[in-house]
Amino acid sequence: MSEPKLSALEEIARTDARGAWLLTYADLVTLLLVFFVLLFSLSKMEIGNMTEALKSFEITIGTETPKTSLFDVIDTGSVGKGKKLDQLTGMREVDILREINSFISRQNLHENIETELREGRIVLRVEGKVLFDSGSADFLREAAHILSDIIQIIKDNPHYDVDIQGHTDNRPINTPKFASNWELSAIRATTVLRYLIENGVFEGRLTGTGFADLRPVATNDTPEGRRKNRRVEFVLKEKE
Repeated sequence: MSEPKLSALEEIARTDARGAWLLTYADLVTLLLVFFVLLFSLSKMEIGNMTEALKSFEITIGTETPKTSLFDVIDTGSVGKGKKLDQLTGMREVDILREINSFISRQNLHENIETELREGRIVLRVEGKVLFDSGSADFLREAAHILSDIIQIIKDNPHYDVDIQGHTDNRPINTPKFASNWELSAIRATTVLRYLIENGVFEGRLTGTGFADLRPVATNDTPEGRRKNRRVEFVLKEKE
């Protein structure tokens, strides 16, 4: 029986022991070739496809927070700004919101203050009826108690700026003092802002905005819905 035909390299290795290194060299060249083919394939991968794949992995944190995609967590733009993982995923806001809710519970403020986490920002919502009379921007007597607790929350979280937002229902208003809901909502927001400054909140942390009836949280077709829409919101957003 004839012997199987040997390759050129095997023939050299058999006839000359000094040529055995060629086999190892050939294996190395093959591995390098495979490696560069792999690199070439990766270089042709579309970034859009990679992004969509990362976004398909979602992380849910707590029970009240929206889902966060893995792409958002590892986004290099955010990491480059020095943000920590708890900031990127919203875990810090969840913890702070839990502390605020605990404070509200201890102070028995549930009937007057609602909270939510909206787009990574903490929102404290106060119904307008506990701060102002209908169609007025002058504080009610009991408003001082509510606002003192809001001020305490703001002071306890100095790394957050606060946007004070005035909101109304959709019923038109036209008085000698307020020509429309725009003026009423804006003056209410700035009235609260001035009160916070007068009671020790640094003015550089505060902004005031009037939204009239453009951002309802309930229907304006019922008295209950309109009551909920007449409100002042304190939006805590982390400093840049």
